Amino acid sequence: MAVTAPLGVAIAVWLAAGHCRRRALYWCLLFGATLLTVIASKVAFLGWGVGIEAVHFAGFSGHAARAAAVFPVAAYLALCGRPKLWRYVAVSVGVLLALGVSLARVMVDTHSVSEAILGAMLGLACAAAFIALVRSNRQFQPSPVLIALSVALLCIPYKGDAHSSQQWMTGLALGLSGADRVYTTATWGPTRNPYSPPCPKDERYFNYVCF
Repeated sequence: MAVTAPLGVAIAVWLAAGHCRRRALYWCLLFGATLLTVIASKVAFLGWGVGIEAVHFAGFSGHAARAAAVFPVAAYLALCGRPKLWRYVAVSVGVLLALGVSLARVMVDTHSVSEAILGAMLGLACAAAFIALVRSNRQFQPSPVLIALSVALLCIPYKGDAHSSQQWMTGLALGLSGADRVYTTATWGPTRNPYSPPCPKDERYFNYVCF
């Protein structure tokens, strides 16, 4: 969140500063729709238990979706005006980096394979749609100063609460569903709960304070 979300905002700033306001609007709409889809999938599970138990899917991985959306697009824009081969290589590196983030979510047991894969696919669809929309337009000239400033800002250590976004979605799910507890994957058999520390296995819900 401390890298991909600010980078997503930075992309819109790069485009607007480069007098590509329509491209900036395309990006905001696509990236915003991607984030809303991730939030909706998680809130649907937390509030109503909407998920796919067979593949342990309880919502798109936000980390995977954001990484897959922003890294290829940032690489593509940073090398606009360069030879096509350079751009292809840069976008490929962005995709590989996003896949690495998705794999990491599985390796640290934060998301299931299906959640990470589908999250990455959602983000890549966003990136592919944006690149397809803008590649036929006039060449974008990225500002080296803005890019350097964005990278410098992303290097600043993040000191926020790592669970704040999940807590916010939990509160939203509880408010919309009217339930006093949210659904968990603890009842899906021998698998992990991607949203909270362990709670009693015989409970279908876990309390908000488990965060």
